[in-house]
Amino acid sequence: MKKRDFVLIGIIAGLTAVLDYIGVVGLPAGVFSVSTFYIGGAFYTLFALWFKKDAYIGMYLGLLLGAIISGTFTPYAFLLAWGNVFGVAVISLVFHNVKSLDYKLTKFQDYLAFIILGLISQIVSSNYTLRGLNLFGLIPDSALNAAITSWIIAGIIVHVVIALPLVKILTPIVEKKIIVNND
Repeated sequence: MKKRDFVLIGIIAGLTAVLDYIGVVGLPAGVFSVSTFYIGGAFYTLFALWFKKDAYIGMYLGLLLGAIISGTFTPYAFLLAWGNVFGVAVISLVFHNVKSLDYKLTKFQDYLAFIILGLISQIVSSNYTLRGLNLFGLIPDSALNAAITSWIIAGIIVHVVIALPLVKILTPIVEKKIIVNND
């Protein structure tokens, strides 16, 4: 790993922790004191598309740090924080490995893939995280399906309303100012 990778991981971890804190404490309008519209998920997608493996590590560490500063940390976080990472990895891995797709959203099929992958991402992250919480007895069986459904619906709204425009607008800037200048 280069020195730049450690700095990038630290920055992403810090941003993720702040976004997680906002989603858990700052905007507690949802179930279990987690924001119904968890805006961090939109930014996690951007981090993963732009910075790949560094983003995954930074997000995971940031989610743990965010849980600590928000007062929601439990030992289960070590396993369940991977839910968001796995979810955004779906989007990033497809865009980086399917040559006909461009995460800069240059063609109609890119937009369509971004939305569909966002839905799949929400299904992966919600099921991993919430079923894990259920397995550990932190979400009752009676609330599980409703929690998963609301996570998916809110997550795809955030993905389309926040992540899609941000990736379109910010990608050229990030690539020119950060990625190209530091490779």
